Amino acid sequence: MALTNHGSTRDTRELESELKADGVLLIRGVEISTPVGDFIVYSPDLDFLDSFDDVQDVPAPGELPDHAALVWVHPAAGGGRSQSAYFHGLERAVADVIDAVEVYNGNWLGDWYVESANAIATRLDVARTGGSDAHDAGRLMACYTEIPDPVRSTEDVVTAIKRRVTIPHRTKAPRVRRLRDIF
Repeated sequence: MALTNHGSTRDTRELESELKADGVLLIRGVEISTPVGDFIVYSPDLDFLDSFDDVQDVPAPGELPDHAALVWVHPAAGGGRSQSAYFHGLERAVADVIDAVEVYNGNWLGDWYVESANAIATRLDVARTGGSDAHDAGRLMACYTEIPDPVRSTEDVVTAIKRRVTIPHRTKAPRVRRLRDIF
């Protein structure tokens, strides 16, 4: 299970040993919002992850060490805290630094979001991932990433992303709201 709060590893530090005692591997990461959109940085190094702010610029090429992977999450939906908006061609701004694109996000499952994310991943020739983006327990595993090899550490996840062997999945259909349901 990955826990990727915005700009903080505090929860990871607090929960990791307890989850490990229960047999749950916690994948280390942090989410950042940028003028281009939101990203998750995966790395086994919690001190490195703590160097990120919740809102900041996209890391420049060469700034990420080999032990880290950068995933552009819900790219077509834009950035949450940065309030950035996606437009076609924006991916050129991050092409040299990202390792993957999240094509399934539990909050953005509409066809346009998924098709746009897949097109971006194809144009950039990077891995694809899925994530629940859960803010409550009921949304856990709405979307997830399968990794064919055994995953024993965050390093294994970073390696799988960089080798492009990740397999994104979604388990729940997008929730469609009709006007009559709103009014």
